[in-house]
Amino acid sequence: MRRLCVLIILLATLSGCETDNIYSSAYCRFTFNTTIYPSSALTRAVASGGGDFCIVKATYKNGVPHLLLTPNRGTYAATDLDLTMNTAISGERISYASMGYKQGLIIGRSVYGQLRCYDLTCPNCDNIPDLQWSKQNTTDLLCTRCQRTYNIDGEFGYVKEGEQGHALTQYRNVRYTPDNGLLIVSNP
Repeated sequence: MRRLCVLIILLATLSGCETDNIYSSAYCRFTFNTTIYPSSALTRAVASGGGDFCIVKATYKNGVPHLLLTPNRGTYAATDLDLTMNTAISGERISYASMGYKQGLIIGRSVYGQLRCYDLTCPNCDNIPDLQWSKQNTTDLLCTRCQRTYNIDGEFGYVKEGEQGHALTQYRNVRYTPDNGLLIVSNP
């Protein structure tokens, strides 16, 4: 009986330990139809062979929904970076309230070609959306608040420079179907 009590206490102690989970538990539902915006920075990032990412922020301008896109590399027309979401199809396919913690995502392909989606918030600064592309490396993100640099050219968005901390938060369910042009990020 004593061994059973010790085992139960040990299991309770181990299960109470916090693990550094890189996957988000927050609700996220984002759908984007790339056929409507074929030359956008987001379309090019998900259709690429690897290494291309795009910061995606939801906003409103004069009451009209927009997606503001900031690619990590490449040259784009202004209309491919500021997408007016005023068509019936695109308006139905986006929910600004459920695009990550603060209505911002980083979507693209790792250098290995894996489709990835990270939350735009810094996991070490109470999920403040202060991430931007580093000027030194196109696959690094800098938090302007804590000055950590996160690397996303592999698979995990780890802290590359600055004080150690949590890796970027990822969304597990990211799918892109070129046949119909749908990009879907969902969680859980």
